[in-house]
Amino acid sequence: MKLIAAFVAAIALFGAVATTRNRPPDDPIALAYQALIAKDLRLATVGYHLAQGSAAYCRNTWRNPGWVLHDERQYPDLALAHRAFTFRKPVSIAALVTGGPAARAGLQPGDGLTAADGSVVWYDPAAKDQRPTSGRIDGLRETIAMRLSEGRPIRFGIATANGHRDLILDPPAVCASDFWVDVRSKRDAGADGKRVRVTSGLIDYVRDDDELAAVVAHEMAHNLLDHRPRIEASKSGKTKVIKATEAEADRLSVWLMANAGYDPEAAISFWQRYGKATGLGIFSAPTHYRWQTRVAMLREEIDLMSRSPAGDDRRDPPLLAAHRAKQ
Repeated sequence: MKLIAAFVAAIALFGAVATTRNRPPDDPIALAYQALIAKDLRLATVGYHLAQGSAAYCRNTWRNPGWVLHDERQYPDLALAHRAFTFRKPVSIAALVTGGPAARAGLQPGDGLTAADGSVVWYDPAAKDQRPTSGRIDGLRETIAMRLSEGRPIRFGIATANGHRDLILDPPAVCASDFWVDVRSKRDAGADGKRVRVTSGLIDYVRDDDELAAVVAHEMAHNLLDHRPRIEASKSGKTKVIKATEAEADRLSVWLMANAGYDPEAAISFWQRYGKATGLGIFSAPTHYRWQTRVAMLREEIDLMSRSPAGDDRRDPPLLAAHRAKQ
């Protein structure tokens, strides 16, 4: 239900809404819907570039189509959602990462999913319960992610502006992580082993995509290094283990940034600015180092990276190399 909460919160920003009848095309709620999808795309794009940039070095990989999907039923106001977006089917493409596999295949925003790998994407217009829900889109994302992780092509049925199209997507393997925007205004981010979450407030706070990449790369590093199972397996001294994983995530983040073409110096500028404003990291001590220590570690890692040989302007991060060696 995260998406429903997100859109309800977006509505709250603009006041209560009783009806969509006779609303102008630039209705503030429709604009809020579009703004949230724009943030989804921005995060998806930065995440995709980070995942692609270090794909050759990650033990944990999956295949990312480079799209943002949405479901008309996830929106509290269905009529307004249809004014804000094109839905050729109830589950459609909201946005595409430029240069990603789905975009290269010629798909367009608004194209709708009719089937995935032979299974019909079922829509029941006669269903009694038509309340907004993100359950269907969440389940579909999980199913597609699972099938992509199996390493084989997936056949999709797509409703396009020019009619039905059967399409086989076989994206290349990239570093594993999915990405989603948490609509809360709090400046926060996290990782759960599979997904990277960044709040709307933090996306608004970063100065540019380089700083956003610093945040995303840090959280992505937790997933790539299997930090969650490591923390869960620790029977004592959990705080110490968490602090060690935070340092590893900081150190790996600048390598991921550089391999994706983002400026690793942005990690330093972000933590200096954020640290001076708060005195803490994204989460509070004692599980995280103070910002001055984090900046010093980042500087050490950037200096180490500058002395490391690069192939095609990309370098094998030492932490990922060590992680691969544990197989």
